[in-house]
Amino acid sequence: MQELTPEQMQQRFNERIAKTHDYCAKQNTELAMAQARLAHQLVDEVLNAVQPGMRESEVRHLAEACFAGHGITQLWHPPYVRFGPHTLLTFQEIAHDDRVLEEDDIAFIDLGIVSEGIEGDAGRTVAFGKNPLLQHLAQSSRTIFKTAHDYWKTQNPTGIMLYEFIYKQAEALGLKWNLDPAGHLIGAYPHKGWKRGINHFPETIEAGRWILEIQVRHPNMDVGSFYEDLLY
Repeated sequence: MQELTPEQMQQRFNERIAKTHDYCAKQNTELAMAQARLAHQLVDEVLNAVQPGMRESEVRHLAEACFAGHGITQLWHPPYVRFGPHTLLTFQEIAHDDRVLEEDDIAFIDLGIVSEGIEGDAGRTVAFGKNPLLQHLAQSSRTIFKTAHDYWKTQNPTGIMLYEFIYKQAEALGLKWNLDPAGHLIGAYPHKGWKRGINHFPETIEAGRWILEIQVRHPNMDVGSFYEDLLY
């Protein structure tokens, strides 16, 4: 394959940015907020039913039953259910076994739905048992999200700047970053435009059009934590 010249690469980059702006301008942010709330409601319903002894596959079936109960027939990604060491896996990676949730364990789920033609995306981590390290880790991704959300609201940074801030927050909590690309567009299905993650986006992030993803890992244990929600 012939390599692109620097000028051609810049042209493609500019086209990608322009397509992103065009896509964002057409989005219905009120509908995006509604689907974000619905996605979090589904996460609540699934997590409330999860208990030690269950397999990841059982929880995926629970999620599918919740979708059916809400009349959701279309997804933009399958339910991601991760227990224990599988919480280190990103959305790009596949688990090759079906883990059982232990009494002292950590788990996250990530649900991506399509309702009224609009994507909803939510992910959250919970710890089971009384292990303080797991409890801290489970809370850490949500804490980083909230701190980053406040920074985004007050400072209006570029995507790159936002994630540079996030990386420092993770480091301050004694954790390692575990996701690249991180953060993505949301809205009308299928979304079009920037595909390289908010963490590589060189412009500012518009409200109601992007999902912020946080995924970190413990520096010494084979466990991680994930949280995502709409930036608004």
